[in-house]
Amino acid sequence: MNHVMFQNKTNSSSYPDNLTNIETASSWNTSAESFAVLDYINIVLIPACLITGVPGNIITIILMNTNTFSHFASRYFLIALAVADISVLCTQPFKNMSVIRYLGFDLRSFSAVGCKFYFWIHKTGKMASSWFVVCLALERLVAVKLPFKVKYWFSKQYTLVTIMIITGIIGGFNVGYAYYTEIDKNVICNPDVYDKNSSDAITIYHHMLNVGVSLYFIGPLLVLFVVTPVIIISLIIIKHKQSKLFIFNGRNIVVKPTTMLISVMIAYIVFVTPLGIVRIIVNYYGFNLYSVNSTTFSIFRDISFILELMNYSSNFFLYVCSSKPFRDGVASLCVRNCMHRI
Repeated sequence: MNHVMFQNKTNSSSYPDNLTNIETASSWNTSAESFAVLDYINIVLIPACLITGVPGNIITIILMNTNTFSHFASRYFLIALAVADISVLCTQPFKNMSVIRYLGFDLRSFSAVGCKFYFWIHKTGKMASSWFVVCLALERLVAVKLPFKVKYWFSKQYTLVTIMIITGIIGGFNVGYAYYTEIDKNVICNPDVYDKNSSDAITIYHHMLNVGVSLYFIGPLLVLFVVTPVIIISLIIIKHKQSKLFIFNGRNIVVKPTTMLISVMIAYIVFVTPLGIVRIIVNYYGFNLYSVNSTTFSIFRDISFILELMNYSSNFFLYVCSSKPFRDGVASLCVRNCMHRI
């Protein structure tokens, strides 16, 4: 890969000086037409993801607290995942360059404290969401391999403790990350402000970037790449044994919710992998994510942001498509709401 393609155009900021001028894209040697198309896509897709994703995750939280799912060992992880996804969906639009270009200013730049808090919430939600998906995968692995242990190993107490530990570790790490977040000279909330003339500051910041990428992408993906095929193979074996012996018993209680949650794992891999690759390339070459002399990379970066946003808004639809109890719960909730209005 040609290193020249990924040289920084500027060291002062990860954002363009003139946010309202589409020619900024040309100053990075990128295609103005391509960015215009992506801007239109983002202007349509971001509200769509908010309108569908936030209510969908709220409905998930409500249903997971009903009697129908009271026996579901994964329900607390699903609630935590929904909360994390809501936090990302509600903060994601403010960092999108299409939105900033459309508004002509950065809404996050009104307060230095607010700027730091924004990135703390946003990054904590993203990283926590990744690890809650990992927890779902591990819980399903135990359910299919050691079904008599799952209720004990993933009891309410242990599950809540795990959620608190994950949130505490990731939240603590992002407090350090927020230290490098400032409002730069372009009045942009910039998560990339450090002394670029100090070798120690550069080293510390790059180490934090590497840890951040590992928490967000590399660690969760490695676990899912190992665990997901094992779960799928185990499910195939269980279904084969059932069909061969004409057994349709309690193991279906394991198979059905596992099928539902496998869709979440696969969606995470598909939607998040492109952005993970972008982050790895950025860290390896040490350039700024938004200052790249490559049209192809810049377009791939923006498309990866779109896919990431879809990851946080798609789980509700995956539950509806793969789980009859969940569909019944949504229908019942809608009927009760309609009757209440009448």
